[in-house]
Amino acid sequence: MCGIFGLWDAEAHVAEREATARAATRRLIHRGPDDEAVHLVPDAPLALGHRRLAIQGLGPQGAQPMHAPDGAGTLVFNGELFGWQPLRERLVAEGAAFQGRSDTEVLMHALARWGVDATLERIRGQYAFAWWDARARTLTLARDRLGVRPLYYATQGGRLAFASEQKALLGLRWVDASIRDEVALRYVLLGRTDEVPFDTMLRGVSSLPAGHVARWDGRTLATRRFYRIPVAPPARTVQDVRAALERAIARQLVGEVPIGATVSGGLDSSTVVALADRVRVAAGHTQPLHLFAYHDSLAQADERPFQNAMLAAVKSPHTVHWVSASPAQLRGDFERYVHHQEEPYGDVSSYAEYCIARTAREHGVKVLLGGLGGDEVFVGYPAYLGALANDLFEARRFDVLRDIAAGLGAVFAGDAPAHPGRYVATTGAYYRLPTPLRAAITAARTARATRLPVPLGCAAMIDAAQHWHAMDGRPRVNAALRSSLESWSVPRYLLHSDRMGLAHGVEGRVPLLDEEVVETAFGVPPAERVDRTGLKATLRHAVADALPRVVAERAWKMGFHAPLKAYVAALDEPLRAGWEQCAAVFDRRPRWEALPHASRWIWGNLGAYAAWVATQRA
Repeated sequence: MCGIFGLWDAEAHVAEREATARAATRRLIHRGPDDEAVHLVPDAPLALGHRRLAIQGLGPQGAQPMHAPDGAGTLVFNGELFGWQPLRERLVAEGAAFQGRSDTEVLMHALARWGVDATLERIRGQYAFAWWDARARTLTLARDRLGVRPLYYATQGGRLAFASEQKALLGLRWVDASIRDEVALRYVLLGRTDEVPFDTMLRGVSSLPAGHVARWDGRTLATRRFYRIPVAPPARTVQDVRAALERAIARQLVGEVPIGATVSGGLDSSTVVALADRVRVAAGHTQPLHLFAYHDSLAQADERPFQNAMLAAVKSPHTVHWVSASPAQLRGDFERYVHHQEEPYGDVSSYAEYCIARTAREHGVKVLLGGLGGDEVFVGYPAYLGALANDLFEARRFDVLRDIAAGLGAVFAGDAPAHPGRYVATTGAYYRLPTPLRAAITAARTARATRLPVPLGCAAMIDAAQHWHAMDGRPRVNAALRSSLESWSVPRYLLHSDRMGLAHGVEGRVPLLDEEVVETAFGVPPAERVDRTGLKATLRHAVADALPRVVAERAWKMGFHAPLKAYVAALDEPLRAGWEQCAAVFDRRPRWEALPHASRWIWGNLGAYAAWVATQRA
């Protein structure tokens, strides 16, 4: 894991270009505390910067920017490749001469020999990279298939800059850092900023979407998608899902540094830990797996019985670390938290990840595996029931519809709708509405719930109908899940997981978002996705034998839950100051006193972000 930066600027002198690149790259020091280097391409107005977090190939042979031995090009790479050994063997057979054992060198040789398109077809991992092709004189940016690693860019005329985080771009005076009103509105409405691909909160900064490449020829940047999750893959079984999970987790248990995993007590993280434990036992691992369990003493739900059950079931060598936080602690960390989170997050739970990563770094752990993405891959939210109900109705699977209605108590943690059948029918009908209408209705309902002024609510409805991400394809449940993976929830989770971990130089890995896992899960028939046991039936049945019974039979889970009311109260002063800062973004705001605690967090964080952007420009 690393931080990367690049600048193409023909108007700047060489010394100026180098100084700019070094300053911008230094802003990413937290992402790569182990080394720094900047390379000036001799025959192009291009500077490439890299901050290194050494995990595989720890020696100087893995240092970046990395140059192809025949002068074919130069690479800066943020991320990890998994299962790269067969590619290395193939490259050696074709004549490639390796200097070390890093995945960066595998990627460099692949790009030099096979080109970008063929390389992207063959590699697996979580990455964002830039490749200067010296022969074609083009610069290519690429982001992994699920968008685990971020990549931002800005253009102006004949200038291009890219970076792993926005802060590295904000030092460039030509980058327009004004707040985009429409994205800020989506944030105060939805608590996220990724509803529309490419958009960020900043007018002059774009985000390269997952599964995309961009090619720069010195004048224009052309983007295209090279991968999209198929909604109708070949048919698969629960047994196939188990096998795909085992392969993905085994691939990601690699590194020449201490490795850890998070234990939340839910099905997703427990799946990762349980299967990782089996892999380690079978391989005879003797180095401890560091397990990090988070508990907030103010939280309404106590996850510790489930966490302790999972921890007690681990058989391979391991070390347990309990992590906690408090409102007063966040109050002290708030300025640094805002600096690292960049675009604001819709609730305080990301601070738990911040604290876990800090504790991990204190114990020398550089890699953390987690269960992020399980809900969006395995039907983990009640919101997906409408799409699923349509698929089941069209397949005449009324027996499964009855089971879902009967199991709503488990799905809603005992607070089931009064009329389960009516609920299933209503949500199913909602998903049959045209996408623009459905988006506008969602915007209107949310605007009312969050007490937006009427003009902002109307603007949100128009924006939703015109621009929100479309849900397309059949079966509908897979289309809904893919929409979540592309825009609705996973991008924001990945964004802030990346920021909170790399704030302390800790790489997060997400094996449940391995593309093989996703495509295999999407191949399971809709009738097997949810049953009387609750949501995520496919995952539950796939790993039931590997989990403690109390965890396997859980129907509901809170996640890294933080008591929002207590945290907002402790942060009243900086959040109120942030809300006041929003006057520069919106002509009309709701009154502070009228805002519920969740909305105070959202408005306060938006203003804090706007103020932070201003400090980065100073």
